[in-house]
Amino acid sequence: MYGLTLEQVRVIRSVRACMICASTVSGFESGIFAVDHCHDSGVVRGILCQRCNFLLGNARDDVDVLLSAIKYLVKDHMAEPWNQGKSRPEEVAERRERRFAARLERTENSLAAAELRVKELEAVLAEVAEDTASAARRRAKDADAVERFISELISTAPPGSSRISVSALRTVWADWAGGAPCPVQSLHESLHRLGGILRRSSTGRHWEGIALRSIPRGSPEG
Repeated sequence: MYGLTLEQVRVIRSVRACMICASTVSGFESGIFAVDHCHDSGVVRGILCQRCNFLLGNARDDVDVLLSAIKYLVKDHMAEPWNQGKSRPEEVAERRERRFAARLERTENSLAAAELRVKELEAVLAEVAEDTASAARRRAKDADAVERFISELISTAPPGSSRISVSALRTVWADWAGGAPCPVQSLHESLHRLGGILRRSSTGRHWEGIALRSIPRGSPEG
């Protein structure tokens, strides 16, 4: 490439930014920066992004053209005769004001959208907090009911004592709670802590290690 050795190509390809505008984006579809060289001497000058490469190409590498372009850009163009008169400065001012007003409107719209989103998120968080509080209150209520149920109707039993079927336990709960739903998970956890063991047999599930102080008539026993 342009008379460079493989090692020299590696060195110039290691540069990661345009050597004119310092952009780290090449602008080419390949994503690779252009290797720039002097068409007269053949000297490789560096790497350029697409825009700067086109800039030099369109200026035909003419330094005078590029210097003239710089002078043109930094010149006070308001001093030109076509920009003189009362209407031109007013038009420029109005244009700036319109741009500012449009930018301000976009900013206000963005803020309004952000505030709406914040309110929506606050509503969601409030619902989550209420659901969490409701669940906590329900768990506390269940735990209190289970504690009273166990203290009134259940005691530990020595190994080898009669088993208590799950259906019998639920029947006792329904009778004790007046038909209120049984918090099965909380009851099972409390019975396990009490020393009970839940087992499964051919006749169904039953508890060992606990005893019921009273079983309603007709309730099955294991």
